[in-house]
Amino acid sequence: MDLSRPDRRERLDALASQYALGTLSPRARRHLAAIARRDATIAAALRDWELRLASIGSAVPPVTPPPRVWSGIVGRLGLVTDPDTEAPWWSRLRLWRGLAVASTTAAVALGVALVSTRLQPPAPSIVVVLSGPDARPALIATTTTNARTLTFKAIGPVQVAADRSLELWALPTGGAPRSLGLIPPSGSGRVEVPAAELETVPAIAISLEPLGGSRTGAPTGPVLWSGKIERI
Repeated sequence: MDLSRPDRRERLDALASQYALGTLSPRARRHLAAIARRDATIAAALRDWELRLASIGSAVPPVTPPPRVWSGIVGRLGLVTDPDTEAPWWSRLRLWRGLAVASTTAAVALGVALVSTRLQPPAPSIVVVLSGPDARPALIATTTTNARTLTFKAIGPVQVAADRSLELWALPTGGAPRSLGLIPPSGSGRVEVPAAELETVPAIAISLEPLGGSRTGAPTGPVLWSGKIERI
């Protein structure tokens, strides 16, 4: 595939962002780097994304993880008994610990969000990096001030069975999850969620539900991704 062609610029931009983020597979990364060594257009796209993320990263102050982060890692590995195993998943300490760790990648989301459009929209007021149990970013959600939609962008491929739906949930502090609707099965697209609904919500999650969404008003399937809401 000739990625330097004008009609494939969007595909090149997406690959370059994943290359800079480090989310490409090793084989794809080596292949793209080899092409860049002989194609100036590919090399310029990779360099552009590396510079974008470098400038964002330099503005993020270093953070020393608290001792509880290690305790959370040990618990996830099953080396100690998890005292809150019987609690609902949304009230477990390990979920909120994971969200705290995942929030350190939120600044990167500003760069990846640009993949979805070549226009120059207003700076997003909310950015959410949604990660799976392995803490690897899978989706990015953004919205702008006074907007009525959340824009989702899948970092990698998302596969959902035809008889299943992806449902978005708000995770209020101390309360049960609240459904915010369904997101496209591809993981990319827009969901009608007024920004005001997220003002007092610290995090969101996405679960796998029966086609059309949960019938109970609460998550019934596995939670695939969750993320802390960062207000920029």
